[in-house]
Amino acid sequence: MTALGLVKGVERTLYRDDVEQVNIYPLDKKLELLEIAGRYSRYTKNFSRLASDYYARLPERDVLALLSKTLNIDLEQGSLTSIGDAIAQPYLPQYYSEAEDERMPQSVTPRQPGFVEERIRRIDASPEREAILKNALQGDVDGMERKQRLEADQVASYILSDGTGVSGLPGELSDKGRNGGPAKTFEAKIGAIFTQGFNSDGLPLLANGSVYREPSSTRYIGTVEKIGQFTMQVEEFARKNEVGCADQVVFISDGALWLENLRNKLFPDSIGIVDFYHASQHLYKIADSLCFYSKKKKTAFFEKCYNLLELGEIDQMADLIMQKTINSNRESVERQLAYFTGNKDKMRYGLFRAAGLFIGSGVIEAGCKTIVENRLNRSGMRWTKKNAANVIALRCAIYSGIYDADAA
Repeated sequence: MTALGLVKGVERTLYRDDVEQVNIYPLDKKLELLEIAGRYSRYTKNFSRLASDYYARLPERDVLALLSKTLNIDLEQGSLTSIGDAIAQPYLPQYYSEAEDERMPQSVTPRQPGFVEERIRRIDASPEREAILKNALQGDVDGMERKQRLEADQVASYILSDGTGVSGLPGELSDKGRNGGPAKTFEAKIGAIFTQGFNSDGLPLLANGSVYREPSSTRYIGTVEKIGQFTMQVEEFARKNEVGCADQVVFISDGALWLENLRNKLFPDSIGIVDFYHASQHLYKIADSLCFYSKKKKTAFFEKCYNLLELGEIDQMADLIMQKTINSNRESVERQLAYFTGNKDKMRYGLFRAAGLFIGSGVIEAGCKTIVENRLNRSGMRWTKKNAANVIALRCAIYSGIYDADAA
C-alpha cells in the first residue's frame, strides 16, 4: 500500500532461511516497507507516515473513511493503530530503567547568573523603579524593534510544563482519584520549550511594540509516565534542544510542588515564574472569601490587590488582605496566602515585565489543549496508556515541526 493507493501485481522473490525459520523478501527493504513488530508489512514508508499523520489528528473511524474515499484503501482499525505505533517509536521519549530513574538528574542550566536576572536587579535598584514598573504594566517596555532577519545577540530559553487528564480504559486507572473518588483519567505530562531574543544590551526584541517570541522555536514533549520518568525525559529534551547554551533560562509553571521540584533539579539557575493567570485566580478565591458590606467595596478591594499583584508587591498585597480578615476566616486566609508568600520571588511580575519577559503559561496551556485535549478527550474516547503515548508522541512531533521535516 502506497501514498498513491494500492499497488497490485508486484512480484517479490522469496528466499527461505531455514536456520532462522523465516521467509525473506529482499524487495521489501528496497521498497522501504514499514517494519511492524520486526516484520515487513504491506505499507510503504510514505503511506505509513501519511496514515499516521491522519491518525494523530483524527478519530480512527474518520481516518479509515478518509483512506477509503481518497486512496480506495480499506484498513482495519487494528492495522491503523499498528502503523501509528511503529511510526511513533522514534518520537517517543526515552524510557529509563528503575536504576536510571532513581539517579539524581543533572542540572541543565548554565552555572552563572543570566543577563536578564542582572537587568532585573538593575531595574529593582533604580531610583526610577516605580515609574518603570508602571510603564511596563501599560505595555511600555524598553526594547529594540525587531527587523526582518535580525539575529538576536542573546537568547533566553523558556521551559514550561503541566499535566492534563486523559480519559482511560478502566484497567489503566488508579483505584482512587481526586477527593477519594474513583479516577476517571490518567495523567499526561506535557513539556514545551521556546526562545526569545534580546540585543547585546539585554533589551528584548519587539514586534509592533510588544515583546516577541519566535513561534518556530517551540518544541513539545509528552508522556504518560510518572514524575521520575518525566524528569529524566525533560532533562534529555532540554539537552537535545541546547537549553544549556542559552544566555538565560526561564521556567514558567502554575506553582505546583512537583514542577518546582523539577525546576530545582534540572534548572536551578533559571528564573522561576508562577504563571500570572494562576496567581490571579488564587487571588480572586481569597478575595471572594472575605467579608464586605457591598459588592462595590469588594470589587474595589480586589482591584487594589490585583494591581499590587501586577506590580509584584506580594508582601503589601498580603498585608492588605490580612487587614480584612476576622477570627473565623483568618487561619484559612493565611493558608491560602502561603501560595503567594512562598512564591513571591517567582511573582516579581512588574520587574519581569519591565525586563521584557513573558509571565504567562499560555504556550503550555495551549500545548495541553492542542496535544492532548483536541485529540484524546473527544466524546466517548477511552485510551490505553500505550496508544495514548503513541498519539501524544506523534502530535508533539507534528506541532514541533519535526514530523514533516523527517519525511523530507
